[in-house]
Amino acid sequence: MTYKHFGEDTDEKGSTHYYITTAIDYPNGAPHIGHGLEKVMADVVARYHRLRGDDTFFSMGIDENSLHVLLKANEEGVEPHMWVNLMDEAFRQAWKALDISYDYWIRTTEERHLRASQEMFRRALAKGDIYKDTYSGWYCPNCNNFYTTEELVGGRCPNHPSLSPEWLDEENYFFALSRYSDRLLAHIEANPDFIVPATRRAEIVSLIRQGLRDFSVSRRVRPGIEGWGIPVPDDPQHVIYVWFDALTNYLTSIGFPDDEQKFWHYWPANAHVIGKDITRFHCLYWPAMLMSADLPLPSQIPVHGFMSLENQRISKTLGNVIDPVALVEKVSADAVRYYLVRTFSFASDGDFSRAGLLRFYNDELGNDLGNLLNRVVSMIKRYRQGSVPTPGVAGPLELELQAMASATREKAQTALENWEIGQALHTTWALVRRVNQYIEQSEPWKLAKQKSEEQHLDTVLYSAAEATRILAILLTPYIPGSSQRIYEQLGLPALQAGTWDHDTAWGSATFTQVVPGPLLFPRLDPDIAL
Repeated sequence: MTYKHFGEDTDEKGSTHYYITTAIDYPNGAPHIGHGLEKVMADVVARYHRLRGDDTFFSMGIDENSLHVLLKANEEGVEPHMWVNLMDEAFRQAWKALDISYDYWIRTTEERHLRASQEMFRRALAKGDIYKDTYSGWYCPNCNNFYTTEELVGGRCPNHPSLSPEWLDEENYFFALSRYSDRLLAHIEANPDFIVPATRRAEIVSLIRQGLRDFSVSRRVRPGIEGWGIPVPDDPQHVIYVWFDALTNYLTSIGFPDDEQKFWHYWPANAHVIGKDITRFHCLYWPAMLMSADLPLPSQIPVHGFMSLENQRISKTLGNVIDPVALVEKVSADAVRYYLVRTFSFASDGDFSRAGLLRFYNDELGNDLGNLLNRVVSMIKRYRQGSVPTPGVAGPLELELQAMASATREKAQTALENWEIGQALHTTWALVRRVNQYIEQSEPWKLAKQKSEEQHLDTVLYSAAEATRILAILLTPYIPGSSQRIYEQLGLPALQAGTWDHDTAWGSATFTQVVPGPLLFPRLDPDIAL
């Protein structure tokens, strides 16, 4: 794959802006580990851009105006606003546990979001792109989408096979999506990296060529759901269809329509990170809505695959869900983050395995990285009283290590910008293993016994410490807490924005005294219950 993080804007001061979002989740139940995949992947990219020194803004949140959120609250016997408040707290706690570094958390019940959604509706109405008509068709309340009979699978929703959609027959407002077929197709073909990977782009192009249907942008207020949702401007009998309102969150988060300075500072978004089940809304509905509102389109829509759990579809009905907070309490945030990135290709489906998580924790995080830091710090403490020595002349092994460190940074950077997030981590981990191998080959414990090899020992200890320092920077997007602890044990200050470019060159930092600390990843019993 060759797609890039396109659309990074640079202002007159040379500052690069990067605005990234994830899909907002329905709070019809507490989050599970499946929700976490998208959030961790997006967080890796956001952290990478901050390390590059980019003015990065990362937005996440919850989509509260869906009808099935209201139905779930009623089912649980909880007042709807109290329910979404409880779910809001549950989602925030999950992402806090996973160390997700979002800059803004949006709730679609916010007053400012009401103004943004109604403004988008008014603009489309003024453009002649919204009209009233009668809708007849199948409606799935879980994905808030309308389907034709042909699109159903055995009479059930294609995305929720346990649900039989409801037949609706009512007067709605419609958005004239069909008017934008040619413009959408032209934009996608002129910008091949607008939708990535290419397989998802091909699916959207196919939908356009089959012929786009106008879609409903309102629902009538019914008994029992009064006051839930955003009212259609000047028509209190209708509320705005949840997808029209939900997509607008990407504008609300950066100030639309109230704060024009902030809005135009970050818009258009650089990346809307989404799952493969909502491409229709983000790759067709949303660009057409923006065209109707005379707003620029986002630069890129990266689409990720799905997660299964122990080779089963994750389902609350089946009860096969994992609570991210409980999981982090047992193995740490960085361990979960590492496992998700290390084992899942961004573009493909993947399976979460509890045994796999424990194996990667002990074998890679514990044995490879944890032991590396412990060895480096312990040897410097033992042989040089904790002072990182000045190196002597680099030999062939040192020159090879330096070259690999430089190449690793470049390869990881290219992979991250291609949304090959797992590959970027794999490349970086090869350097972790090479530093361990370098120590084994150099045998500092033998050099320490020979007076004539003191300078050689200095070179080995410094080289191992310097390579570990560079690794801490390169690993920060994935395991931020552990990377900071590596820096601390090497006696270095906190990692800063711009570190990726400025401090990954060999010899670009000044060491003083190492500060031994606890093991990064103490071994876990492989039989622990997760």
